[in-house]
Amino acid sequence: MKENVKRVKKDVTKMLIISIVASVLFVVGIPLIAVFAGKNWVIMALGIVFVVFGFYGSPMLWLSYAGKRKTKRVVEAVEEENLYTNAEIAQQLSMKEKEVQAEVYKAINKKFLVGYIYDGATIKLNDKQKPTQKLHIKKCINCGGKLEQDGEKWHCPYCDMTFSKEEIQ
Repeated sequence: MKENVKRVKKDVTKMLIISIVASVLFVVGIPLIAVFAGKNWVIMALGIVFVVFGFYGSPMLWLSYAGKRKTKRVVEAVEEENLYTNAEIAQQLSMKEKEVQAEVYKAINKKFLVGYIYDGATIKLNDKQKPTQKLHIKKCINCGGKLEQDGEKWHCPYCDMTFSKEEIQ
């Protein structure tokens, strides 16, 4: 289950980098406008774009980053601290239970919490696993028809041949 934590940490790191870039663009854009005003309109226009993106985008990106950090913390509480109820997680993280519920749903929807069942209050490990063995359809050696199992033997309804288990494998 540590894959879940790695996946959410990667998402948080990506949002942090984007937020920092937006903030830096804002700071870089101001001198670009001032220095290149009237000299090079392309660089000045680029400075304007940086400032506008930084001014309007940075706050939204930083808020998004904060939300992702909260989700990361909830995922860590489940994966690393083995807290499985809204009350336990809320107490540990100083959050309200409704907030925890929303974060758990968000983590499940974004596939940060995989392998769990959540009923709105309690998280449980999903013990229902996919079958690991693939179903192999046995084919008749003579005609290629689909064989039917008859106890320890396999029977071909098309050419009426019967085979032992060893002959088929």
